[in-house]
Amino acid sequence: MGGKTASDGVVTAVNGLTLSWKHDTIRRRCEAARMFGQMWAYRVMIGGLVRRELRARYVGSVLGMLWTILSPLCLLLVYVVVFSTILQVRFTTEGGNLSFALYLLAGLLPWLAFQEGIIKATTAIIDNAGIVKATHFPAVVLVVSSVLATCVTLIVSLLLLVIALLLMGYGFWWHLAYLPVLILLQGILALGIGLVTVSFHTLIRDTLPVLQMFFMMWFYLTPIIYPLTYVPERWAVAFSWNPATSFIMAYRMVLLEGKIPSGAEILPSCAWALVLFWFGRTVFARVEPIFADVV
Repeated sequence: MGGKTASDGVVTAVNGLTLSWKHDTIRRRCEAARMFGQMWAYRVMIGGLVRRELRARYVGSVLGMLWTILSPLCLLLVYVVVFSTILQVRFTTEGGNLSFALYLLAGLLPWLAFQEGIIKATTAIIDNAGIVKATHFPAVVLVVSSVLATCVTLIVSLLLLVIALLLMGYGFWWHLAYLPVLILLQGILALGIGLVTVSFHTLIRDTLPVLQMFFMMWFYLTPIIYPLTYVPERWAVAFSWNPATSFIMAYRMVLLEGKIPSGAEILPSCAWALVLFWFGRTVFARVEPIFADVV
């Protein structure tokens, strides 16, 4: 009498697990709040880092930020010659090299900015090793500023593309107001991935070349130079849940079709953005304390 029964032990274990889960949940929420708080508290520094990166990127350049559109145009020219002229591929109902070029450009511009943002974020700590060692501030601001800098170049590229579309008679759609939503979604997705890759790259320098090879494969597994309708039916669902697929297709809908993507059409990218940002924040928070010791 008075001794503990097996059921009492089970109840105690369950209560302990429940308490542990609650504490872990509270801790994760506090970490997320702390990261957002750091971003806001250091917003002036982030703005300065973005301006510094943009100036450094185009210092001594005659054309300056025009390179944000000229580089994709050179890549676009290759694809147009190969796919549209040589292979006679047509992805649009209008046909012709111009419509094909616009179709590719509406997908290439977001993809190149997305790829560049993640790569810049991956090397942000190593590239700023002197700052990380010499000063005390949240390292996440370096990652955020790298992603934001590529978002700025994307805005410039899209603005030039919209002007070109207007001059060609595409007309102005109020749907273009949806572009900031897509840029924000793309930025969160890139930041989430970047927080993971910068954590690994700071510890293991092989991360960057592996990431670059991964991007080569990811590019062709994303409907950028071909429409999703060309994907075999048995693979269509997997391709549609590619993190980049829905936001690339959403850019095309807004820019070329004058439509706003439905919630179901943009859902995969939104889900991936939230999951990867949560995972990236968790990994980054674990590794951040030792950055100054390993760079």
